[in-house]
Amino acid sequence: ELDKCKTLDGLLEAMEQQQVSIAKAGAVASLPARCSIVAAANPKHGSYNMSKTVAENLNMARPILSRFDLVFILRDRADKEQDRLVSSNITNLYRN
Repeated sequence: ELDKCKTLDGLLEAMEQQQVSIAKAGAVASLPARCSIVAAANPKHGSYNMSKTVAENLNMARPILSRFDLVFILRDRADKEQDRLVSSNITNLYRN
């Protein structure tokens, strides 16, 4: 969950330059980093505000957000009846 990370500098370097720099005990190395990243983040105030940009809602810097090829917004509209139906269906699946 990207919204829980304190710093995303290492991730940004890996996404931009496809390498990760490591400096430990006087040794410095740059390692290749070629992989796919699937990430999730929660909105800053608990619910998505449609009048704000994705970066503002997620409280995420634009450089890191721009490195993702696809961004999907999943919204859960508050609906007590629908939530009750879904939760009872899930509990019934595990009850039987």
